[in-house]
Amino acid sequence: MPVVSADRLRRIAQDTLTALGTPSAAAAAVADGIVDAALMGLDSHGAIRIPQYVRAVLDGLVDPRAEPVIEREDGGVIAVDGRCAFGQVVAGFALELMIDRLARGPHRLVAVTAHHASHVGRVGAYVQRLADRGYIGIAMVNNHGSRPWVAPFGGREKRLSTNPIACAVPRPGRDPLLVDLTTSATAEGKVRLLRNRGESAPEGWLIDAAGRPTRDPNALYGPPPGALLPLGGMTMGHKGFGLSLVVEVLAGALSGAGCTRPGADWPGNGFFCLGLDPAGFQPASAIEAAVEGLIRDVKDTPLAEGFTEILIPGEPEFRTRVRRAAEGIPLDEETWRQIAAAAEGCGVPLGDAGATV
Repeated sequence: MPVVSADRLRRIAQDTLTALGTPSAAAAAVADGIVDAALMGLDSHGAIRIPQYVRAVLDGLVDPRAEPVIEREDGGVIAVDGRCAFGQVVAGFALELMIDRLARGPHRLVAVTAHHASHVGRVGAYVQRLADRGYIGIAMVNNHGSRPWVAPFGGREKRLSTNPIACAVPRPGRDPLLVDLTTSATAEGKVRLLRNRGESAPEGWLIDAAGRPTRDPNALYGPPPGALLPLGGMTMGHKGFGLSLVVEVLAGALSGAGCTRPGADWPGNGFFCLGLDPAGFQPASAIEAAVEGLIRDVKDTPLAEGFTEILIPGEPEFRTRVRRAAEGIPLDEETWRQIAAAAEGCGVPLGDAGATV
């Protein structure tokens, strides 16, 4: 299995995108997002996305030179038109606007939306950036109305996107409390990785075109295509289904990207993010004491059989980041082949991945 260092993966992504005519700052933003996801162990949003982004540019779905603009601003609400730029560029632009408005005041809550943003990558990265500045962040995206992957609870055909939600809460001097999840049973990228590796999916992730449970990743893509199940699967999927509809409204309807619907054909992300300045609610010391007390209490719970520790959301990923930064990022052979083909097609030869920590 190839193992690449974070620096090498960053160079591969950045050089490949630059060869497509992407300005250096935009290429760096996208490459940083890919590497960030890979270091956190979220491979569904890491290196596997390089070939996808290359195809999007070559197919004319992404304008690598585009720059997002403010479409309108009303009090603490900012609407951004991404103009079909890379999603990391659009979401990063929107986030910096939010941070600026929160820092300057007078608003303690600022919301940003964006449409015509291509795939933004790991949604948790944006709320994590807010938490690093001392703000609470809640973010979510839909698929800009197109390319559904998920069946509604009780249905057998895909009608919704995976519709992730992320929330980060600052913890001074520590990694934030970070929740980053899809409202589907899993991210589509994880199924794509399983297909690349020739592995089966866990029970409860997928149904085939007839609505029957399956563990075959190929069933999702067809023909005819199956579907991902909502978070909670065949028995409790009404919970993920309900959350998914909320994401459609906030990330789709409010942003102008639109809710997932027949006929939509631009495969980007509608983006919604809410930033809260905790100073507008309670004294900082009181908030910190409440959050840390909660975490201590849940971690002090007697352990169930088979467990050695209670980890709060975000802890596994932050530990993975430390390990992969030192040991490198593992890639399966098929994913590396696809990355190499995409890069070499842009005139960026890679050779053998090897162990290049």
